[in-house]
Amino acid sequence: MLLAGDRRVLDPEGLSAPWGCAPVKRMLSHFHLCSSLLSFIIYGFVFQVLELQSAPLNVTGSPSPITVAMGEDVVLPCHFSTEQSMQDTEVIWFREHFSPFVHRYKGGQDQYGEQMPQYQGRTELLKDGLAKGSVDLKIFHVRLSDRGNYTCFVHRDSDYDEAVVELKVTAGGSAPLIALERYQGGGIRVACHSAGWYPQPQVLWQDPHGQHLPSLSESITQDKSGLFTAESSIILTRGEHQKLSCSVRHVLRSQEQGSTFYISDPFFQNAHPWMTALGVVLVAVVTLLVIAVYLFKIKGKHEKKIAMQEAALRDRDAKIEKQAEELAWRRYAVPIQEVNVVLDPDTAHCDLVLSDDCKSVKREDTRQDIPDIPERFNPWRCVLGHQGFTSGRYYWEVEVVDGGGWIVGVSREDVKRKGEIEFKPEEGIWAVGQWAGHFQALTSPNRTLLPEIQTPKQIRVSLDYEEGRVAFFSVDEEIPIFTFPLASFEGVKVRPWVWLGPGTWLKMWP
Repeated sequence: MLLAGDRRVLDPEGLSAPWGCAPVKRMLSHFHLCSSLLSFIIYGFVFQVLELQSAPLNVTGSPSPITVAMGEDVVLPCHFSTEQSMQDTEVIWFREHFSPFVHRYKGGQDQYGEQMPQYQGRTELLKDGLAKGSVDLKIFHVRLSDRGNYTCFVHRDSDYDEAVVELKVTAGGSAPLIALERYQGGGIRVACHSAGWYPQPQVLWQDPHGQHLPSLSESITQDKSGLFTAESSIILTRGEHQKLSCSVRHVLRSQEQGSTFYISDPFFQNAHPWMTALGVVLVAVVTLLVIAVYLFKIKGKHEKKIAMQEAALRDRDAKIEKQAEELAWRRYAVPIQEVNVVLDPDTAHCDLVLSDDCKSVKREDTRQDIPDIPERFNPWRCVLGHQGFTSGRYYWEVEVVDGGGWIVGVSREDVKRKGEIEFKPEEGIWAVGQWAGHFQALTSPNRTLLPEIQTPKQIRVSLDYEEGRVAFFSVDEEIPIFTFPLASFEGVKVRPWVWLGPGTWLKMWP
């Protein structure tokens, strides 16, 4: 609205200005333009920050195994896709068990409180790449026992991820030792011997033209430390392959140790057969003496080992017989009820996918968009049965349809759902399964390996609440597997419980 006598004009942007005040108009226009640009930059920055914060943690390792020679140092690669501060990030390298660990980094520094004894003083988390998300682990003076899988576990707030890195350890053995053994088959028997190899090496005989020759005999043995010794023999005749080479080849690293030798014609002539015979006899006598001493030493060890194995077999048979008798009596005295187990989706980890009828579960390792409620397991890939028991005797069966690692059993209703969990009775879990490449019972303080039991495809879980007994049976072989020591559930509800390794699929019966 224009007042009388006020000389103003309306500009194209809708701003009114006095006559002759064009510079003021341009200043206001520039001010509005800068304000809009600044708001756009601030909005983009905030959006990028929120998008970065919401990005999921992604941990990656080496897609192929890391190979290193025994005694050398090795770096196991691991990288996670975040550029946030490492102060609130926890990194744990572990093998078969989450604790004790191989190496732990938390709160901006290394933690050695529960480190595995065999790695003390031999590990280092490389700090140079922390700002870029690199948490590589360096192991000094690698031993043969260090070979296997290592898990890189990265945890920040409620987010976590893990990656597996395989370490292969090799050992290059000694140069082949060639020995003339005796006359045999119209020629001379020659032996080639080399020790200190890992993995198992390959022994090759070659003529001067590089052609491979078949061996007469070959022997590969392994000592207590795991290193292999290779020995091969061949018959050498006059005028044919008198110059030969023996080579021992490393399969993984294409490493080779070789020795070449030549036998002249006089060794094949019969002018002095008694000298040849005497030499052969002396060599044979010395060899027999060495073998006799060696056999005498190992005979006692072998007999002792056999006696211990027979005693262990008798103890096992007695335990199995006792369990079978007790099981038969209990089945006769007290009825046992078969349970139709249905899995509880509210307790399933977000990487576990349940079937529509909740009778089977598969680990997909693809996080589902479901709320992380207090009842849900995290970070361990576990799930509970929907039904719980506070009395009575029950059984159900679990079938391993596909996969590698898995554990089945029972747990208390109040079992820990979040953070680190120890799978043992003290934590409220009684279970058996295929864990870290071994079929075992998750007892405490140490796991009980079950090498005499063939890993079953279908397991029966038996629960006697009043008695406090949890037992497992192989449906495949119809034999008992393991019975835990009697426990007191103290009136707390007990529910079916399973853990799934990568790619595993379990099905509940009936």
